[in-house]
Formats: sequence, structure tokens, C-alpha cells
Amino acid sequence: MILVVMVFLGVVAGVLVRKLTARLSGQEPWRGACEIACAAGAALATAAPSGAAMAAIALLTWWCVCASGVDVLVCRLPNVLTLGGGPVVVAAGIVSGHGRAAVVGAALLTAMMLGAHLLSPRSLGAGDVKLAIGLGAAAGVAGAQAWMIVLLLPPLLTAVAGSLLLLWRRVHPAWSGDRSSASTVVPHGPSMCAAAVLAMLSAG
Repeated sequence: MILVVMVFLGVVAGVLVRKLTARLSGQEPWRGACEIACAAGAALATAAPSGAAMAAIALLTWWCVCASGVDVLVCRLPNVLTLGGGPVVVAAGIVSGHGRAAVVGAALLTAMMLGAHLLSPRSLGAGDVKLAIGLGAAAGVAGAQAWMIVLLLPPLLTAVAGSLLLLWRRVHPAWSGDRSSASTVVPHGPSMCAAAVLAMLSAG
């Protein structure tokens, strides 16, 4: 019964996420993508050991779906999502009694991402640095293992995505998109978000 309820809530959240994604990006996401992703995240969240953890994972997933959707469409992470959502995640960690872990996790991941951004701004955008605030806080609360996943897994996921995109273009040379930055650059935000959700799920 809980699974059915969570999937329903996920679909409803997906509709809202799709509308917000379209508004922030100025483009319409793929039909059904947000709803499916949010419903799947809600379903996976039911494996959490407590109601609070289940709600936290579901909410984190929905936020990540929205951020990833915008980043995929326009290769940009709006401040309203990163600087708006990050402090909320930190605050949630403090309220739940894990304030130190949330703050330290956010600070360390943001500092490392900032260093990478300064070394190679074209490889890692400022939006990714801001996104690290919320994801680092969530991973910090989940534990050291989860935090390491969020640190180490995203570059691998982005590299795989880039390789698959190059392979697709070799197989389908006629496919060129609209030649915009969104069609030629692999955004890093979705990899960060995917790693964070996986880390939260693995932490239980």
C-alpha cells in the first residue's frame, strides 16, 4: 500500500517538476520523463528504514530531477534551485539532529568542486559548485561512504555519458540537434544528482 501511495505522489510531484523545469529552462521536457523519474524515485524511497528517511530520499530525488532536467535542456543550473535548495537541505539536516554532518559535508564537497571549477571552468560550471551545497549536505548526513560516492562517482558517470554521446553521433552522423550548447555539451549536474540519490539509497 505504501508503494502505491508513494508512486502516486511521485507522479503528482513529476507533473509539478515538469512545469517548473519548463518554466526555468524555457523548454518543454520530454513527455512523461519527469513523472516517470519522480515516481521511480518515490518507489525506491520505500526501501528506506524509516518514514523520515523515505520522505527525505523522495524529496531529494524530486529536487534532483528538476535540477537535472533544466541542466540537460539548457546546460545551466538556476540559482533558485541550487542556492535555494542547498540551504534547505542543510537546514533539514540541522533540524533532524545531524547539523554538523550536513554542514561539514556541504562545505567539503563545495570546496572541492570550487577548486575543480577554478582549475577548469569549462569542465565544471559554477552551477555545479552551488549544487554541491545541497548534495554534499545530504551525503554528509548519510555518512562517509555516501559522501565519497557523491565525490567520486559523478566524473565517471559524466565520462560514460560523453562517450555514449560520441558513439551515438558516429553511428548517426546526420543527428546534430540544434547546434546549441545544450546539444554539444554533456552537463555534469545530472551525474551529481544521480550519485547523490544512489548514495542515499545505499546508506539506507
